[in-house]
Amino acid sequence: LPALLRAVGEPARPGGRRAQAVLFVPSYFDFVRVRQLLRDEDVPFVGLSEYSEPPDVARARAALQRGELEGLLVYTERAHFFRRHLLKGDAQLAFYGLPSYAHFYPELAQMLCAAPSDQPRGGGAAAGGTCVALFSKYDLQPLRRLVGDARAARMVADRETSFLFQ
Repeated sequence: LPALLRAVGEPARPGGRRAQAVLFVPSYFDFVRVRQLLRDEDVPFVGLSEYSEPPDVARARAALQRGELEGLLVYTERAHFFRRHLLKGDAQLAFYGLPSYAHFYPELAQMLCAAPSDQPRGGGAAAGGTCVALFSKYDLQPLRRLVGDARAARMVADRETSFLFQ
């Protein structure tokens, strides 16, 4: 988790505004663990899971869209699978674990890096949005779904620690 926070730029602390960040968590068990770690570290965050109440979801989505999200938005895969919340706004996206469904990766990246309606189109990731995903050699199957067999094998076997896609 500290590596992810460094990669997306540590979220806003009270008194200082930073870039908005969304942390995608693949399972509810990881969500509970991340939530506890964030509480222990005193990092402000909003959690959206499949159990979140509709008013809480609406409040978090509106804050993200307006650019007023204080801290980190932690979003679970099950919430995205069952609810398909439309998350708009220019935010940095981090994957705590690779998604089970490969199409979730581009869906979330396109939603979060899309230019707001009052700005000219063509923003996308080039407008400053970044996407970071953590994986290990044990994540070969989900990684294969995202990048293909040959590239996944190369990424897992390579001694390089980061990979850039444009």
